[in-house]
Amino acid sequence: MRNTLLGAATLSLASGAALAGGLDRSGQGINLIFEEGQVLQFAYSYADPSLSGTYFGIDSGDIGKGYGLPQLGFKTALSDTLDFALIYDQPFGAHVEYAPTYPLSVPAIPGIGLPDQLRADASTQALTAILRHKFDTGFSLYGGLRVQRAQAEVDIPALAYTMNSDKATDLGYLVGAAWEKPEIAARISLTYNSAIKQSLTLNEGGATGTHISEIETPQSLNLDFQTGVAANTLVFGSVRWVDWSEFSLSSPNYLGGTIVSFANDSITYNLGVGHRFSDAFSGAISLGYEKSNGGTVSDLGPSDGYFSVGIGGTYTVDKAQISFGIRRILMGDAVTNAGAIFEDNNAWAAGIQVTYALN
Repeated sequence: MRNTLLGAATLSLASGAALAGGLDRSGQGINLIFEEGQVLQFAYSYADPSLSGTYFGIDSGDIGKGYGLPQLGFKTALSDTLDFALIYDQPFGAHVEYAPTYPLSVPAIPGIGLPDQLRADASTQALTAILRHKFDTGFSLYGGLRVQRAQAEVDIPALAYTMNSDKATDLGYLVGAAWEKPEIAARISLTYNSAIKQSLTLNEGGATGTHISEIETPQSLNLDFQTGVAANTLVFGSVRWVDWSEFSLSSPNYLGGTIVSFANDSITYNLGVGHRFSDAFSGAISLGYEKSNGGTVSDLGPSDGYFSVGIGGTYTVDKAQISFGIRRILMGDAVTNAGAIFEDNNAWAAGIQVTYALN
């Protein structure tokens, strides 16, 4: 079981992972593989964005809907040098709903049963199996397979377009390397997550039959680091790059062809410090930043960059660590592809994590 200090550091980051660039949600973290011994882990975070704008003076309403992110994990040592972990998460997603009075929510052809809200709902679920081999030098190599299921729904009444997809399940992988020095609580790890190509069968209103759309949830790199800097004090952080510029959902039945795409990749930074106040309790504070890229953004994700502040804490009770965190996010102003202006938006995110030692 990791000590209480590391648990608090993890939660101060995890509680804010849900509002990074593109459709990023969980952050695809794999720190469970570094836990000691055999453990079970459950985590749940909730994000509540307040996201509104105007289109030529017409209010969008609060389009950002709150959502929860569950995560489950199991880790065990197969031998002195080989570890195994199984992680369930929901890596990517989106959920926005505009007001019925918003121009793009008004049906192009009244009276034919079109929805009365511009909306999008996309979700993914992933199960990742990881093997890690440890060397005597403090280095380790790890890799694994990821099974991912994706689904999407989009309604754009002003263009008389509706779409819902069947669920598509496909396979990806991850590889990485790490170095650790337990005496000073130091660790640095670099993880590559592959893109996953998925074939979505689109059921589109007004279209004859169905259409197959090929999408790729993006490749990414995660750099995570931590080190002790004084007695009972830890500095930690992460950098995550996601290849959003290669993502696109399109259909020949949609006016313009491309339903959702992103012009830029995202790079998300987190840096924090944790302190152990007693054998049973530790706390941490962290800052998060994602650069604004400028230009226009998708109407189905109208923010550009962010700044955040998070705090977290961990209690240890017998074989259980109970960690919690809360984060305040200030989202960057943005202009959408349709010309709507979104300014001064923000969000709250909170999370809880329970890690239980089985040995």
